Formats: sequence, C-alpha cells, structure tokens
Amino acid sequence: MTHRIVVNVETGVTTQVEYTPEEQAIHDAAVAAQQAEAEAKALAEAQALADAQAAQATPEEGTTP
Repeated sequence: MTHRIVVNVETGVTTQVEYTPEEQAIHDAAVAAQQAEAEAKALAEAQALADAQAAQATPEEGTTP
C-alpha cells in the first residue's frame, strides 16, 4: 500500500500514514491513467517514425531513385 506523510502544524511532528482503500483506489487510477497516456504517446511516436521511414523508402511518383 502507498502511504502519505502527515505533518502536525502545531507540533511539527511528521507521521507516515497508509492510504485508505479509497485513497489507494484513486492513486492506482491516476497511475494507470499516466501509464496509458505514456504508452499512447510512445505508440504515436513510433507510428510517426515508421510513417516517415516508409515515406523516405518509397520514391515519389514521377521521380527516379
């Protein structure tokens, strides 16, 4: 389980507290969303690179290699 740090502003004492099940679910959903976004970006970049390489490999119409 993930934890958070709680600071008592009156005493300055810090305490490490485990997430509640609700907080953990929110955290897990946020992490999953970030991972999905990163994967989608990586796939889009890979596709753009593949498209650019294919365009360079295929001579344009009316030209000779």
